Amino acid sequence: MVKLSIIVPVWNVYDYIDACLASLVKQTLTDIEIIVINDGSPDNSQEIIDKYTKKYPDKVKSYIKENGGQGSARNLGIKKAHGKYLSFVDSDDFIDKNFAKDMVSIAEKEKADIVICDMIDLYKDREVYHDCTNITNNLSIIHSVCNKIFKKELFDDIEFLSKVWYEDLNILLKLYPKINKISVIHKGYYLCNCRDTSTMNNNNSIKNKDIITAIEDAKEYLIKNKLFNENNYHYIVFNHVLIDTINRVKLHHNKDKNRVIKEITNYCHKNINNYKKYPFYKEVPMNRKIVAFLNYHSLSGISKLLLNIKQIIK
Repeated sequence: MVKLSIIVPVWNVYDYIDACLASLVKQTLTDIEIIVINDGSPDNSQEIIDKYTKKYPDKVKSYIKENGGQGSARNLGIKKAHGKYLSFVDSDDFIDKNFAKDMVSIAEKEKADIVICDMIDLYKDREVYHDCTNITNNLSIIHSVCNKIFKKELFDDIEFLSKVWYEDLNILLKLYPKINKISVIHKGYYLCNCRDTSTMNNNNSIKNKDIITAIEDAKEYLIKNKLFNENNYHYIVFNHVLIDTINRVKLHHNKDKNRVIKEITNYCHKNINNYKKYPFYKEVPMNRKIVAFLNYHSLSGISKLLLNIKQIIK
């Protein structure tokens, strides 16, 4: 068993994969394995992968599969992993050289189930630092698996959804009740290339409806395993659907936008029709309460004018 398995799903990232893998093989922790899953990539990404498997045969493992989406690639990586801990790095991103060493060290010292670091978003014209480690409770954790390491055993009975956006949110909602100890490191160790095709930066209104699929699947799992918490569920729908997803789709420019917003709003009407009564609501900042009210009453256009939505979406 190695200390850390780093799982990298690959699809159409020829211009980025070299920098990603270079950051992984340069990790100061040597007791790692790098599991690269080519998810049927249509470009020449495999050429770059082969270069690393040839140069680092004991460290970099490559697998090729038919395209099934990022979730299915990660699932295969988990099955192939031998590490005590798991981490997930998107193939167009990269990590600091001390990511593995410091994260694993904290996990072992503090007996943590999950360790979280800060993230840096890289745009063409700027960098944005995200303080992901100021955590008040499990639900305040940023819903990305990429700035974290996990005990591998947490994934014994769960898998990522395949070909569904928001699969990170789905998997973390299932993991939260199983977490006894969270540790953090206040350093920007995960660096994310923010491309227009990413889930958070896109013009695909229809795929944003996948957040409903992701939440409902997690809800079914939690109910089945007697782990469901009603307040937590309403918190997620309120913050991530009513506010963030509607605001995100409102920025789109396509013929599907208004129909999708209506469908998402209807979901909120059905599932959080009295959201003010839940305990979480007391802690919601006033600006988000205003946006939620406007979005709930189909006035998202006004909320866009009143607030800088990009400062609200995280």
